[in-house]
Amino acid sequence: MRRFALAERLIHHKSGNFDAELRQLMIAPSSLSPDFLRSHGKNMAEFPFGKMLRYNGNVYFVKSLPPRFPFPPPPMFDHVLPPPPPMGDFSPIVLEDLKKESSISVWSVMIVIDILVLLFFGFILKKLTPLHRLKNAIINFKEGDTHLDVPIEGKDEISQITQEFNLALEKIASMKEARSLFLRNILHELKTPIMKGSLTTDCFEASENQERLKRIFNRMDYLLGEFSKMERFSSGEININAREYRFVDILDHTCDILMCDKKNITIKGEDSALLINVDFELFAIALKNLLDNALKYSTAKPTLIILSQSIEICSVGDPLSEENRHFSKPFNRTYESSMTGLGLGLYITHSILEKHGYKLEYQYTSGVNCFRIQLKKRF
Repeated sequence: MRRFALAERLIHHKSGNFDAELRQLMIAPSSLSPDFLRSHGKNMAEFPFGKMLRYNGNVYFVKSLPPRFPFPPPPMFDHVLPPPPPMGDFSPIVLEDLKKESSISVWSVMIVIDILVLLFFGFILKKLTPLHRLKNAIINFKEGDTHLDVPIEGKDEISQITQEFNLALEKIASMKEARSLFLRNILHELKTPIMKGSLTTDCFEASENQERLKRIFNRMDYLLGEFSKMERFSSGEININAREYRFVDILDHTCDILMCDKKNITIKGEDSALLINVDFELFAIALKNLLDNALKYSTAKPTLIILSQSIEICSVGDPLSEENRHFSKPFNRTYESSMTGLGLGLYITHSILEKHGYKLEYQYTSGVNCFRIQLKKRF
């Protein structure tokens, strides 16, 4: 547009080198007629002094015609009105742009922009790589792998977080190792006197007291093994080995662990032939904890109800406090000074059932405590 405007000025002030001056502007007169361009060309821009049109890939400028006198003067005033001044050459002018459009510059700019975007993306990706490694390390830590060492690169905030994470993992690993060593030592020290007591009992003459002592030492040895298994289960070192069992078989094993007769429990639905997909030993421990509490704290014979989708253990007694109904917590202040237990039974039962995909529910109605094991899978 600017070059066409300069060319339009040159037209009104022609000089001897008019064509050369137009060539310097990369503009030349065209042989195409204005009417042809107006009918076949594509309008690009319109100005008071002309139009810019595109035709056949080239750009043309068509000069506008000057305004005509609105009407001729009346004959009676021909001798009064002076003739209009000359307005120059108004022949139609068509100018052609000789400068060809090139897409090289456009493509160059686009390529440069793409390269800059790719470089910026690579920079961001490099900065986010340590964060991705840290996320994977946290996932592995959640799965139980505490022996991790995430590489640290740079001195930015992500590197500082990674360093603190490595220190926390190192401390947790040392605490876990000390805990395992402590528990192993306790189990070992307890197992020795139990074994000696069991061997000593075998030296006694056969009697009712000997059988009672043997049962006591056998139960203590079994409980030590269960404590060891529960420690491994709580620390994530043991997985569920689920198979299909009859519930009555699990109940018989539970009564053997409790060293109690099934006559001490009112059982409803024992002939239902309920089949459940569980880890035999772990589920028996969960059921044992519920029955043990029912036998200890009930003022009457507890009741076990076997249903198709749930198992209920009901007993008469005082209700649980609101604080003790949060089975996901192993300890609370109520048990800190308690001589009857540490409150681990319900927590262990809840953890085992949750590992199986089952749910432990509690309800107190009309003086009856009812613990319900929902057998419907939650996942």
